[in-house]
Amino acid sequence: MLLQKTYWIIGLCLIATLSTAQSIAGSFVHGGITRSYRVYIPANYATTAPCPLVLNLHGYTSNGIAQAALSKMSSIADTAGFIVVYPEGTLDTNQQPFWNAGYGAAVDDVGFLNALIDTISNHYSINANRVYSTGLSNGAIMSYTLACELDDKIAAVAGVAGTMSIGQHNTCAPADPMPVLHIHGTSDIIVPYLGNTSLIGVPTLIDYWRTHNNLSNSYTTIAIPNINTTDGSTAELRRYETGSNTPVHFYRVLNGGHSWPGSGITITGNTNMDFDASTAIWNFFNQHNLTTAINAIEKDAIAINLLTQPALQTIEWQVDTDKDYTVAVYNSLGEEVLPPQQYHTPMNQRTVSALQAGVYFAVFSINNTLKTIKFIKV
Repeated sequence: MLLQKTYWIIGLCLIATLSTAQSIAGSFVHGGITRSYRVYIPANYATTAPCPLVLNLHGYTSNGIAQAALSKMSSIADTAGFIVVYPEGTLDTNQQPFWNAGYGAAVDDVGFLNALIDTISNHYSINANRVYSTGLSNGAIMSYTLACELDDKIAAVAGVAGTMSIGQHNTCAPADPMPVLHIHGTSDIIVPYLGNTSLIGVPTLIDYWRTHNNLSNSYTTIAIPNINTTDGSTAELRRYETGSNTPVHFYRVLNGGHSWPGSGITITGNTNMDFDASTAIWNFFNQHNLTTAINAIEKDAIAINLLTQPALQTIEWQVDTDKDYTVAVYNSLGEEVLPPQQYHTPMNQRTVSALQAGVYFAVFSINNTLKTIKFIKV
């Protein structure tokens, strides 16, 4: 089935507490190589309530433990109730840890991270509609690789101080829009703001995802308060948002270096301390959700008139077709709450009295084409 993304502000994972958080090391063989990772299970994890999963990818020469210490994302996971995994790259020809983000090396990191998502989902209760990827530098570039090649599993990406390789930029063609948050310093000398002979610049990166998501070139700018006047930098947030289209957000760190804002850790150049990158990333991820059934690409225009809005006991509709069709109902998390039911007449209704008050989506399937209508249950 074709996939597309839909976006709502999602609440925290419903929880039943464990006694303590857990950081668990794991490994498995993929492509003939033993691949390692460390998964952080928050104290409020509950197997009865599927939780989001965040991949947090280290930079070149680094590792998962260092990335956890740099981003401090595990502490956010404790509060927000998501699982975060810190995978390990493999060694390149210089014996340095790296991610094969479109570099032509033999290591299949897309396949490894795909298998890692499945492995963690087999062991923990994961909401498959809410899997995200972020990372620093080479880890950011790898996250964009996943956005290009694994967009059927990745609901949103966030890159910090890393763009895309030129080859990757030329070949990237995800089927669906991709929510993107990018954070970059204008004085980054490791991954230059304007790019180099192997990496595209930040303006090109933003323009690519903006165009892919069908957004205009206009943006709103939010100045980040300069609460730390000694960090040598300031920041602003540019929000590319056109109607209900998939957004692109960009934290532009003026005079910022190759760093993770808010970490207090110096890599090269200035580390901005006016905002926390990990908090900004999670707040962005928390607004986006990957669904498979609700938003399959509509092949044909189907005229559907929902006659009850809001709905109390039933939803009633009129469909401009003489073909048989089915109607299912999904909640705002992309979960099926009423299974498909077949109908034969253009005008009909369905009982929704058992549903709690909230936002729902009626999904009409007519001749292998899906049409989604939002409604409010009161």
